[in-house]
Amino acid sequence: MELAKAALSSLIPKLGSLLSAEYNLQKGVRGEIRFLECEMKSMQAALEDLSELPADQISHTNKLWMRDLRELSYDIEDSVDAFMVRVDSPKPHSLTGFRRFIDKIGIIGEVNLVRKAKIRHRIAMDIEDIKTRVKDVSERRERYRPDVTMLPERKLNIDPRVIGMFEEANRLVGIDGPAEKLTNMLTQGDSIQKQKLMVASIVGVGGLGKTTLANKVYKKLGGQLFQCQAFVSVSLKPDMKNILCSILRQISRGKCKDGGENDPVEVVIQNIRDCLSDKR
Repeated sequence: MELAKAALSSLIPKLGSLLSAEYNLQKGVRGEIRFLECEMKSMQAALEDLSELPADQISHTNKLWMRDLRELSYDIEDSVDAFMVRVDSPKPHSLTGFRRFIDKIGIIGEVNLVRKAKIRHRIAMDIEDIKTRVKDVSERRERYRPDVTMLPERKLNIDPRVIGMFEEANRLVGIDGPAEKLTNMLTQGDSIQKQKLMVASIVGVGGLGKTTLANKVYKKLGGQLFQCQAFVSVSLKPDMKNILCSILRQISRGKCKDGGENDPVEVVIQNIRDCLSDKR
């Protein structure tokens, strides 16, 4: 994609320069160049939109279109460059002795006019051919664009634990007993009295309400036992930066509103350490 964007960024200004009075193109040719310039700008905007998508979400049709667009941009730029080089008159010091002589009697000027007329006719033919190719590239993309109704439904990867975090505990039958047991584990015993670190695990098959149970106990204890607390969900493929930022936001109690989202992971971890250094 970056190659296609770079090719267009180089081409579009050159198309604009062809419209200057310096090249004295026919009105019809100037109109065709304006058409190409607008088409290239529209394609550039489409590329910018595609660049915002993750690479794995760009369709095969769009990938082929980007490849065709890149090659087309290169070909158009080659034609424009060749025209710009050919249309410039030769420098006086590059003329041979004989050509200097006939230039003095005005023949060279007439020859140049004929030569430039042929060059402008050639660029007109090239532009017409390029216009056809541009239309072909655009139409091919539309022709093979998959029908939305035919596409398989995209599955969203939602961690079921997130749903459990907002599940109403009173909707689960028999949750009070396990909640009381877990609360006692966290508030009683030698580990609590000696203020040691402790891990309490809730195990079981999916759908039993483990996350809802943990959330119920978390809300019940509140600030009774600990000076600060945080509740986060960790999936099988966790985004550690987001998890750490969530923890920081919760334990800082609003003092760090952005949660260190703009900071490196190391800084976020250090901020968490600082918040927890004198707390239980």
